[in-house]
Amino acid sequence: MIGKKIKNPRKSASKAVRIGRLLDYVRNPETVNRSGKCIYSGARGFLTERPQSQKAEMLALSEEAVRSKDTINHYVLSWQEGEHPGPEHVEEAVSLFMKKLGLDGHQVVYALHADTGNIHLHLVINRVHPDSLKVIKPSRGFDIEAVHRAIAVIEYLQGWQREHNGRYDGEQVLAHKEVDKEVRPTCRPDRPRQPGQTKGDMERRTGEKSAERIAIEDGAPVIRSATSWQELHRRLAEIGMRYEMTGSGASLFVGDVQVKASSAHPGASLPRLQKRLGMYEPSSQSLRLAERAPEPIRNDIPGWETYITGRKAHHAAQETARVEQKSRQEAEYRRLAEDQRARREEVLTGNWRGRGTLRNTTQSILAAGQAAEKAALKERHKAEREQLRQQYRPYPDLEQWQQQHRPGDFAGQRWHQASEPPHIEGDGTEQPTPRDIRDYVWEVRDQQVHYTKIEKAGLGGRAAFVDRGRVIDIYDWCNRDSVLAALQLSRQKWGSFRVTGNDEYKAMCVRLAAEHGFRISNPELKERIQQERQRIQLQRAPAMKPEPLPQFEVDDGPGMG
Repeated sequence: MIGKKIKNPRKSASKAVRIGRLLDYVRNPETVNRSGKCIYSGARGFLTERPQSQKAEMLALSEEAVRSKDTINHYVLSWQEGEHPGPEHVEEAVSLFMKKLGLDGHQVVYALHADTGNIHLHLVINRVHPDSLKVIKPSRGFDIEAVHRAIAVIEYLQGWQREHNGRYDGEQVLAHKEVDKEVRPTCRPDRPRQPGQTKGDMERRTGEKSAERIAIEDGAPVIRSATSWQELHRRLAEIGMRYEMTGSGASLFVGDVQVKASSAHPGASLPRLQKRLGMYEPSSQSLRLAERAPEPIRNDIPGWETYITGRKAHHAAQETARVEQKSRQEAEYRRLAEDQRARREEVLTGNWRGRGTLRNTTQSILAAGQAAEKAALKERHKAEREQLRQQYRPYPDLEQWQQQHRPGDFAGQRWHQASEPPHIEGDGTEQPTPRDIRDYVWEVRDQQVHYTKIEKAGLGGRAAFVDRGRVIDIYDWCNRDSVLAALQLSRQKWGSFRVTGNDEYKAMCVRLAAEHGFRISNPELKERIQQERQRIQLQRAPAMKPEPLPQFEVDDGPGMG
């Protein structure tokens, strides 16, 4: 399960607009998105039961907080694909979520949507306390941490599959009950740094690396290894980046896109770099930045280059048309204003002595006519802007584009499910150590062991798989040899292990387990491995007696033998 806090897209909107639009969308998503579908909804903390009355109640209570411009928090909880929560799950999840955020008794409207591959729950919460009328900060301002803890508890109590990178363990959170300060994150300390939520969402929609990810993957290593400011500027320029002071901090620019320096790596912040390299020095020479083309999240996304080229062209044409339209409309408005000013001077200039009433009447009639002209021009301009918006509708997300252009090739595929590499997770805590694996060479980097195909070693390419201690991340997961080598390493380290990744990767692991006798502990793969083993036996069977395969067993865990 994944939890997100949705920012207010229009901070200038009034409370009435904010509450009205949000509740209308949550309860009736089809009014905004044709594919929207609300399959269950509910509300708590209200005196009335009718949706319109509840909307008025939430607005009335929100208006009591006169010093707060926005008292509404919007959260989304998303289940994994294939998980189907029912009404009883939703009601329990809402109770657990509100309690963990310290908002029990507050007004909340919630709705379960099924308009994407993952069923998700929207929660619209009024932070104004119904009794004290004070605006509450959920979990004393650390509401994202509270969201992670709530998700861990919901997953544990309701039996949902835990997210691979889940920050907390539900059993641990429950064991400490209210002493949450003693609960520590359980996610891997060596997990690679990831872009923020907004950038990650954009990557999943388009398949394109964000500037923040590029800064993390390419910029951070340069910054960490630089021994002087001039070396840092020169090496960054060679990969299309630059480091500059901005305000009291610093930013890393990927091309023209600005990224907060500390987002790339904690050691990239200005204070830490000045502590290591001395006072900040701008580049001593005019450096030419290398150009960077758009980069895909993964190299095996079908049709990505065609998609991203079309997307960039669409947005470029849209921006050109918008700028031209804005320039033309501003010129038309100026011409009208100048023409009206000239007519006023022509009509009203002169000697009106003794005819004050007539002048006032003439001025009023002229002003009314000119006001009508301005209103007509504004209306026409508004219609032109709407026509431009209709002409340049939002470009489809990558998955939508794939289904529209080549539906047969992408049926059932969700490319972004593998935004993180498939991996193998063992039961032990053994630190990564170099192991000799046939056809692969190893190299220790930052207390991790990187394994690369012999023929690709020394070419600067990405490792086929990386041993991080308890977890082995597989980057070359489409290559059968790489997966086989990683499984061999896993068997050598742990004996039995669990595999995590997309369906194609798991299918390959099933085949290799049947062929080589690997002990994979995933319960859902036990029957598939056994069936694959029987199929291979039938294929290899001679006329009289089948040739036995290497023995293997699937680890069912304690008490299930």
